[in-house]
Parts: sequence; structure tokens; C-alpha cells
Amino acid sequence: MPRQGAHTMRVPPGFKKRTLYILVMGLIGAGKSTFISVITGNENIPIGVAEDLDGVTEEVQDYILLHQHDNTLYEIHFIDSPGFDDGTLVDTEVLSRVATYVNTTYKLKKRLAGVLYLHDITKAKVGGVGQRNLRMLEKLIGREEYSNCTLVTTKWGCNTNSQDEENRETTLRAEKKFFGGMLDNAQHASMERFHPRTKSRALEIITPYLKNSFTPQISQQMVDPRGPKLPLGETEAGKVIADNLEKLAQTNLELDKVKYAQEILSQKYDESLFAEFKQKRKVLRRKIRMQRSGRWIMRTTIIGGAITASVLLAGPGLSAFVLVPVFETAVSGQKKKDRKEKEDLKAQFVKASQYTDPDWLWDKSVQELQDVKLYSLKNETAETYLTKVVQRGEFVGIDASEGFEAGLDAAGSAMSENSESSDSDAELSEFDHENE
Repeated sequence: MPRQGAHTMRVPPGFKKRTLYILVMGLIGAGKSTFISVITGNENIPIGVAEDLDGVTEEVQDYILLHQHDNTLYEIHFIDSPGFDDGTLVDTEVLSRVATYVNTTYKLKKRLAGVLYLHDITKAKVGGVGQRNLRMLEKLIGREEYSNCTLVTTKWGCNTNSQDEENRETTLRAEKKFFGGMLDNAQHASMERFHPRTKSRALEIITPYLKNSFTPQISQQMVDPRGPKLPLGETEAGKVIADNLEKLAQTNLELDKVKYAQEILSQKYDESLFAEFKQKRKVLRRKIRMQRSGRWIMRTTIIGGAITASVLLAGPGLSAFVLVPVFETAVSGQKKKDRKEKEDLKAQFVKASQYTDPDWLWDKSVQELQDVKLYSLKNETAETYLTKVVQRGEFVGIDASEGFEAGLDAAGSAMSENSESSDSDAELSEFDHENE
């Protein structure tokens, strides 16, 4: 999960402000995180190496760039998706996570500006996995929306034979089973090289999308009020994976994984959203508990040090007691912020789903979506609109090359969640009310 953060921008006089979202997709090792790192200037984004078979991005991440262009200050969200691989489970989960993010953005009344699909030009072949994921990309976007996608080739110059790279690009462009199907269409996609690998070149690639917005086909099919509201596996994109699962099931290979993947595909939007908020609840709980522990350690240090010094030095140590009210004032501010984060999380859930009572977030017995329905009965008729993005940017890139200063307030950095350990009963019982 990305860290939660609130960011404010000071818009220069005479400038407009616009927020947009660009989805970055591709196979493992295609260079998605590298592209985002270059364009945002953020060197802390985890990037894999060529020898790794596993991707380094396991969750959908949201990285922000502030960019000035034509008297407009853009807050550009780059949605870094996990890479697709040849594992059945991986592909299913990746599509589920991407769909949840994109659909939530849609329900926020925000629209994608564009989709970048990155491809490693050093790869000699586009195998069955790559072709299947290209078909999934086509179905996720929709034929009528191909013009909102750019097919980006990466890692130019990494091959000792430059002619091989040129030949591969020609093949990708011409063959319908590769990029040709999206390029040779009335609403055709575009194709670009990420070369040289510079920020200016990356900005050139995304500039056509600065004033753009569209609704991908998967959102039309899953969450559009006028649409069929299909489960993931019945969407056109989901069918690509579902068909492959059926083939694997017939061969009796990895049936447990196939069954689990089919369960994911059967989920509708609310089910995947519940899983997302359950994880966010876990992260927030852990953060607040660790902050509370840190405060008690600090209190012990301040008061204990003051008492020791005053005994040994007969007086000077008393000045350390002055730190106590200062510290408690800071603690009060932190608690207020914690309460706001909890209220914000509750508001996000209420407005993101059909269930209108968020109290389940503080009830440790709620572990399944069915449990949430018990809380929703008393508020069935409440309106449900989203107000916040499910995942905010972990890092912010500021485009300083344009010669302006955009003020940023990075309000509180939340802990990233790396452990799957469960919360104990004692820890949960103290979550909502602190006795300090």
C-alpha cells in the first residue's frame, strides 16, 4: 500500500489547476517504475534489475508530479501497476487491483487521462503471456477508446545490435497480434520510444493527455450506473483471463490457484473495495499504536531525565520539566490528526460503497463483506458518492524546470504495510480510545 498523505498546492497567479490520472501498465521488467522515477525525479521508487524474475511493485502505487504547462498547474497522478507475469494467480490479482483503482477513480467523478503500456524492446519475442496481456489491455480500454493509449517501447540502446531493436519495433507495429491491432484502428493508439531516457522525453510522451479524459470500458461494465455492473470475470478484460483459466483447469494444473483466481474474477466492485478498506484499516491501526508507544517512551525520557538531574544537581534539572507541556501540546495535535484520519477513512468507505455505516472499521469481528451488510441496514437510503481517492501518492515530484514554486505541505507520513501479522485482541481494544 502507498503511504497516505495530504498535499496542497499554491497555484501561481493567473494559472488554472487540473488533476489527472495516467495508468502505467506492462509486463514485469518493462520499466514502469523507471519511467515514473524519471518523470517525477523521485529516486526512491523501488526499481528492479534485469536479472529479477519478480516485479518490485506488488500493489497499485500512486506517484504525483506537479507540472506547469500553458498557464495550467497540473497535479499528475501516475498509477504504477504491478507487472503481469506468466503466473495465473498474479495476472488475476493484478487485473483485480488495477480494476479496483480505476473504478474507484471513476466513482470519484475523476477520469483517466490516458494509459501507457510499456514494452521492453530488448525482448526478442512477445510470447503467449505478452499477447494475452495485450488482448486484456485492449478489452480494459475498449476499442472506441484506443486513442487514449500510448504504446511505449523502453530500454533502447541496451542491446549491442541496434538493428535488432529497429526490426522488433517494425514487427510490433505491423503485426495485429502485437501492437498492430490497436494502431490500425479508427480510434488508433499511438506508439512512442522512451529514448533518450530523460524527463523531457517522458513529458513529451504524456503531454497529449494533459487536456484529455475518458472512461475505460472496464468501468463502463463494472460501475457505470447505466451499465450492467458485471463482476470482473464477466467483463471483456476479465474474460481474457477467465478463458485461460478454463484451459488450465482442463489440464489439471495448479487447480488450487485456478480456483482462487476464479473466485477473484467472480467478485463485483464492492467485494474488492471491502478488501481494500480492510487493509487500509490494518495500516492505520498499526500506525496509531506505534505512535502511542513512541509517545510513552518520550514521556518517560523527559520526566525521568528531569527528576534525575534535579536530584543530582539540586535544581537545574527542573528546567527539563518545561518540556512536558510543550511535548503534550504536540501530542494533542498528533491525536487530533489521528482522529481526522480515522474519520476520513470512515467517510471514504461510506461514499465509496452501497453500505452506509462505517462502524465496521472499528469492529474486529468484521472479517467478511457479509458482516458489513449488518451495519448497513439502518441507513439503507443514504446517498453514496465518493470524495477521496482510495490511494494517494506516496511521493511527490515537483517540476522545477519550469521556473515556478509550488508550495507543498506533506501532512504526516503513514507507515507502509509490509507485515501480514494479525492484530491481537488487546491491541484492537485500545484502538478507538486512548487512555494516556
